[in-house]
Amino acid sequence: MKLPSCDLTLKCGEISQALLFNGETIGTSVPAAVITLDTSKFCNPCIMLEFTSNIIGTLFQGTLNFQIYRSCDNQLPIPIGPQFSFTQSIPVIFSNMVTFFVCDCDSCSNECCTYKIVVSVGGSTPSIGNVGIFAARLSAIITDNAEHQAVQ
Repeated sequence: MKLPSCDLTLKCGEISQALLFNGETIGTSVPAAVITLDTSKFCNPCIMLEFTSNIIGTLFQGTLNFQIYRSCDNQLPIPIGPQFSFTQSIPVIFSNMVTFFVCDCDSCSNECCTYKIVVSVGGSTPSIGNVGIFAARLSAIITDNAEHQAVQ
């Protein structure tokens, strides 16, 4: 018995940025990074997505929520993985790096899918000060999910 050969693809999205300004209300959201992946050469794609960015605040106080969304074949976007939060409790000037990983092993096979990071104002009060999400990048490693492949 022979296992099918596995393909592996690494793709880095373009560097992007997002800005939120003083007094943004809860729920205000902006796209921070996007990547489009072609999974057509995979039988059962499993995708590890990595998001990295630098958050720079000027007297910023508030909570930022980061969520990855997937849309395939002109379907409505659906959230992938958990929401990640960043909170700055007192207004200061700061610079922090944020990075996290999410796996999507339930993706649409044989299609191009677009993954997008959306940043929104969270918490219980509007944000104070300004904050930027700079050098934001979404990268992906795609492989066939061996657990779902049939042995030939």
